[in-house]
Amino acid sequence: MSKTKYNVLFMRDDDTVKRYRLSPFWLKFFFWFFIIMMGCAGVGAWSGYTFWEGNKELKREKIALQQSLNEASVQLERLQNVNKILDSYDPNELQSILASVPVEQKKVEPVKPLNLSELLTYVNHMRAGVENIKLRKSGKGLALSFDLNNLQTSSALSGLAGVKLILNDGEVAEVRANRNDLSFQIQRFKVVRTRFPFPKGVSLKDIYGIRLMIRTSEKELIFSEVYPLARIFN
Repeated sequence: MSKTKYNVLFMRDDDTVKRYRLSPFWLKFFFWFFIIMMGCAGVGAWSGYTFWEGNKELKREKIALQQSLNEASVQLERLQNVNKILDSYDPNELQSILASVPVEQKKVEPVKPLNLSELLTYVNHMRAGVENIKLRKSGKGLALSFDLNNLQTSSALSGLAGVKLILNDGEVAEVRANRNDLSFQIQRFKVVRTRFPFPKGVSLKDIYGIRLMIRTSEKELIFSEVYPLARIFN
């Protein structure tokens, strides 16, 4: 039995019909040849674009290097001019001129001595009690919680708690805590919870402890104590 053939007809208005017989092999060959050529064209286009972009980048780098070279040349020329001027002076005369120029001395600020009595001041008027203080790391800051007790239950106690960080070098750093978290008006007790970020330039390893302060609504300080991190951090 003969192999399968395909007839391809070409018809023109002014000519006779031409017929070509093709085997399936040639049809497959032309089909895959077309696919391969399209793939090669795509790879060639992508390669051309890539090399074009690389060439643009090289041109930009060349321009930047040329500008840097020009600036360096100008700077070198200035230094050469200064060197020529210095060479034209007599060394002894130049030394005397430099010696006559007053040298501005940088003022050194005196270091404030560390006052532990002021830093670790303890205040307790027995009107407010603080218990169960806990401090932990929370994201990029700290989370603080404590129990605030009214020691004179005959009347309500209202005011604002304050927090400061005592650093290892004796400095005191202010914190930005939510005022609503630290305000209180209690008859007996309240659990205070607040979060605050580390002050700028301060990390956990820089902190010695915290100072907790309790002030009444009349801004009277009735409690103040420093708690080392070793006691309250968990």
